[in-house]
Amino acid sequence: MFKEILEIDFSQLKKIINNPSQFLQQEFSLDLSNNEIYFLTFVILLFIVGVSFEALKPKNEVLDSDLPDNDYKSNEIASNKIIQKIDLANAYISMGKKTRAKTIIDRVQKKRMSKNEKKEINKLKKLLNE
Repeated sequence: MFKEILEIDFSQLKKIINNPSQFLQQEFSLDLSNNEIYFLTFVILLFIVGVSFEALKPKNEVLDSDLPDNDYKSNEIASNKIIQKIDLANAYISMGKKTRAKTIIDRVQKKRMSKNEKKEINKLKKLLNE
């Protein structure tokens, strides 16, 4: 029984490899030339190799230096919600919408803040009183 399994007839496979267009025409009614089939096979294999390299590529570690700073003085949008609200209140003041800025400042003051955030809130209050 095992001898029968191990005896593989490669002659049929050799015929298919040598003339794949004939095999595809007979079995699947596909009308492609041998060159088109070889090209498609090459493209598919190239895609599989590319995906394999991408999957096996080691992932880069994210360093602390790659992460954005929570510096409220930078022009980037901060990930700290209090700093975002301070920036929003500052924008409202510069647009002349002082009531909206005051509402945001009042809400932010109810939360726990750092010294720098408190300093910024005080600056905004002075701008509101002008």
